[in-house]
Amino acid sequence: MWALGLLSLFNAAIVSGLVLLIGGFLYSLYRARPGWVLGTYLVTYIALIHGTPPLLYGTLRYSWAYKHVGIVDYILRTGSVDPSIDVGQIYHNWPGFFAGSALLTSLAGQPDALEIASWAPLAFNLMNLLVLRYVFRGMTRNRSLVWLGLLFFFLINWVGQEYFSPQALAFTLYLGLIGLLIRQPTHRPHIAPFALIVATLAVSHQITPLMMLFAVSALVATRRARGWYLPLVALVLVATWALTGARDYTLVNLQELVVELGDPVGNAGQTLDKSAALSGTELLVVWGGRFTVIVASAVAILGLVRRTRARDLRVTATVLMVLPALLVLTTGFGGEVLFRAFLFAAPFIAFLGADACLPRGSRGFPPLSLLAATVTAVLVVPGFLLGYYGKERQNYFTPAEVQAAAWVDAHAQPGSLLVEGSTNYPMRFLEYDKFTYVPIDLEPEDTTTELLADPAGKLEKWLNDPQYTDAYVLLTRGQGIAVDTEASMPEGSVEQIEFALRHSESFRIAFETSDAVVFTLSKPGSK
Repeated sequence: MWALGLLSLFNAAIVSGLVLLIGGFLYSLYRARPGWVLGTYLVTYIALIHGTPPLLYGTLRYSWAYKHVGIVDYILRTGSVDPSIDVGQIYHNWPGFFAGSALLTSLAGQPDALEIASWAPLAFNLMNLLVLRYVFRGMTRNRSLVWLGLLFFFLINWVGQEYFSPQALAFTLYLGLIGLLIRQPTHRPHIAPFALIVATLAVSHQITPLMMLFAVSALVATRRARGWYLPLVALVLVATWALTGARDYTLVNLQELVVELGDPVGNAGQTLDKSAALSGTELLVVWGGRFTVIVASAVAILGLVRRTRARDLRVTATVLMVLPALLVLTTGFGGEVLFRAFLFAAPFIAFLGADACLPRGSRGFPPLSLLAATVTAVLVVPGFLLGYYGKERQNYFTPAEVQAAAWVDAHAQPGSLLVEGSTNYPMRFLEYDKFTYVPIDLEPEDTTTELLADPAGKLEKWLNDPQYTDAYVLLTRGQGIAVDTEASMPEGSVEQIEFALRHSESFRIAFETSDAVVFTLSKPGSK
């Protein structure tokens, strides 16, 4: 792969496959084929998009997914969580997803969650297909609208939040809860499944419960759901966990939450600032995703305008599409709030976008609708592919990188120091709690400047700190790609550090593969 990631490997056969799947689906919808035919097209499309990376790579994508495997490893080793742990503290305070994954890993007889995690994107997208169909059928009886909305969702959701993560589970549960509420608007809701889903969300994720509270309150207020007490039940369950099981994190970070409240420009800026230093192909990838969001939103607004003029506003879809904007008003979520806001809005953007392609009152899928849907697909798919596949050079890790990371995890003693070129490698997935981690590219600029002026000398001082039992420097292929792509340090910095350590008498190579190297101090008595 080169700068365009997995897209650089696309050929005529792959493009033809995508055209046949999307075009075949639209033509089948036009010809009123049975639901199982349309479902087969969507399942095949999902399998192609989300099953190709694990099948092709043989390793887990995304460095942050390895961190989640590490939390599961901790639970499997200790049988518990520890909210006081600094590294991974937020995960230990909301452990629902990880506890469930540990149980699944144990039942599957696997030594770790790596294999399960690799196939999580495919599994979660298939679950989302089922749950979202349940939601859409609660908003309309128009068969064409349901199926076209499903297709559009999977053509625009490029943000990649369906990987092995609490967010992926929480999003599926959130959609299920929405479906439960809107499909029972005229009679008393089932409080037991409602409370169970809310409780699971409350112990599994931080931002989804907030979005859930917004949605439940709005649906009750607009009479799309019955049960004045539902927002209160949800608030009590979420607050109870936040102030008991997650109190170590909630109380410490309460001030930051208050500061971000009511600052949408600053919160959105945390996301936009991440791409400010990008240029060339990397910027093309970023704008590819943004273009898809812009086009999909414009088509959805067109559908909304048409409904407004006809005085037949789709209140449920409109409310649920607009509500995620409140997330930007309330939190920055570590620079990811715009991604999360789009994720929660995407199903309803897709639904209203599909509505824009259909004539009012039509139950079928006439030729003009086929043309409109085809044009929309042609406009959004390239940006989707850029956004979803364009960063695969960073997201993919070779088996040699995994091997080196596993060696460090297995051989270091508790209380060790691990200096990393960056966090873009298979990080912290085994016995992560025995390390203090220092990513070089996250250090203050003056520190990195001083280190790059004399890598061996500076790192020797760091590794000689007597508070650590062992000390290592781990440099990998993925770290170098991330540093150069994101400009977190001058281009070639990781290679420069590696060269300096290889030629320093103060360091020796403890372990090496074709794509990674582990250094430690050469003199046994130097620590």
